[in-house]
Amino acid sequence: MKRAILLGFGAATVAAAALPALVSAADFPPPPPTTYYGKAPAGIGQGDTVIAIVNDGASSTVCGDGVTAADTSGIVYVVDVVADAQTPGCGKAGRTVQFYFVGPKRLTTDTATWSGPGPALKDLTGLGPALTPKNRAPAVAKDGLH
Repeated sequence: MKRAILLGFGAATVAAAALPALVSAADFPPPPPTTYYGKAPAGIGQGDTVIAIVNDGASSTVCGDGVTAADTSGIVYVVDVVADAQTPGCGKAGRTVQFYFVGPKRLTTDTATWSGPGPALKDLTGLGPALTPKNRAPAVAKDGLH
């Protein structure tokens, strides 16, 4: 009985000693997001949703969303872009951030380079062409087996 208790305390001590290394390796707590904000491009309305898409060169990941609002300078936007430590594929030094406005279904022609946590002023000036969704129906094989 004493041996089992001593083994249990020994295992708990080893686990407690390893905890700081696990926490630092897991990037805990995750770094704060980068908050992009600024003027929205012409054609964007108040209350439109903006989505931040981060591209790492091989793939794209949705990494944040926000809304537009009206202030004395016109329509402005704000969106938090989380770091790669929070969502794999998101903000990391050198990655490109692109902004997509849901209401008019348009990507901006402007991009930003993710450079770390904190506020980042980025006025958006241009919109690309409207994106049109493609509806695809499932294909049925006609192989004569069924």
